[in-house]
Amino acid sequence: MKMLALMISLWLILGATGFCQTNRVSPAPDAASGTKDPAGQRDWHITWVPAYLWLTAVDGNLGVAGRTIPVNASFSDVFDKLNIGYMTALDVRKNRVGILTDFEYVDLSSDEISTPFGVLFSSAHSDSQMYILDPEIYGRVVDSPKGFVDAFGGIRYWHLRSNLDLRPGLLPAFHASESRDWVDPLLGARFRVNLKKGWFAMLKGDAGGFGAGSQVTWQIYTGVGKEFKQKYSMFLGYRRLSVDYRDGGFVFEPNMNGMLLGFAIRFK
Repeated sequence: MKMLALMISLWLILGATGFCQTNRVSPAPDAASGTKDPAGQRDWHITWVPAYLWLTAVDGNLGVAGRTIPVNASFSDVFDKLNIGYMTALDVRKNRVGILTDFEYVDLSSDEISTPFGVLFSSAHSDSQMYILDPEIYGRVVDSPKGFVDAFGGIRYWHLRSNLDLRPGLLPAFHASESRDWVDPLLGARFRVNLKKGWFAMLKGDAGGFGAGSQVTWQIYTGVGKEFKQKYSMFLGYRRLSVDYRDGGFVFEPNMNGMLLGFAIRFK
């Protein structure tokens, strides 16, 4: 089961293409969407986060076939298992109503690693994929030169898939494959305070699940950013995402938390 804990924890690294494939990184999904409009008269506002980076660790409980095990892994523990990851977000708003879409994809694998089962199995291979899609509709409740307040509702779609192969030792070879999909409804709010010289502070929180998909899921992120040239912004913050999903003998209860880094572009 320790091998299974490692395999499932690899789903959760949430590395980003901005770090793994290019030198450019970008902020948290919403961090730059509140970039100030100096004209104050534009109806449309479009902000794109090309690829943001979340340096996350994982702790929680995971279970397969009715057996539940604890998982505790730092970002460095699982980073070397990342094949590719991509995270991006798009925020489109007209007047006080907008749509924010956040997408995350991670592909991980480990080849010919030794197993904690001693001579029972000679070695192991695992690969896994995870998709998370968060489309949200929000309304701007407060909008002023000092900042804004948004209230939103939406969903969080999860897809998990993993394969585990144990090579024969004293015991014969073993293969296991798990795949799950579910949708969690969400409610939440985000806040921005404009500081001096283009600096700003952000806070966003959401909660959902309500038994429709998971029992409960919640997220919070906060941090500070800096605008420059009225088009770009940078962000540094902290994010925590938790979920409690159960389906028969399958248990998925991770807590993912770590630093956010990034850069965003405002087109309108």
